[in-house]
Amino acid sequence: MEIQFAPVPSKAPIERIYIVAATLNAFKGRRHVEAHLFRHGADAAELAALLDSDLVGPPDPAVPPQVLQGATREAALRCILEAFTREESEALVAYLEERYAEHLEKITVCPLEIPVPLGVAPLSHIPEGKTTGFIRFDKAPGYPLPFAVWAFYDLDAHEPLLAE
Repeated sequence: MEIQFAPVPSKAPIERIYIVAATLNAFKGRRHVEAHLFRHGADAAELAALLDSDLVGPPDPAVPPQVLQGATREAALRCILEAFTREESEALVAYLEERYAEHLEKITVCPLEIPVPLGVAPLSHIPEGKTTGFIRFDKAPGYPLPFAVWAFYDLDAHEPLLAE
């Protein structure tokens, strides 16, 4: 299993800046499935602490205006709350390496782009569907981390294990 840890800029505005992705060898009949891991369950106090910050920027000009309808600063801030601190990301990688190494091809840890553009929504707000969903790591027996971790996946983005 390959582990990549990209450096964070020395003048990062916050500690909660690390995002984590893992590539699963096989999952639900698909191969090389990319899962985007995130810290789940941030509370209102954590959000309130970010409300007066400059962590949300203008929308990406490539995003169509109809997509931006209903976009909120709070949703963009919740993206930051789904990120990990350095210590959390290191603990998460150690857990994944110990528990799931034979099922993972790669783990990538890199910094979240700050400011987060208005219009970005947190992963936890994506609805589950027939081919999309969440892996709830914190529900696994013996889960050792003091924070909840979920992972979003989209099976349609990956090739099937067998020819259909």
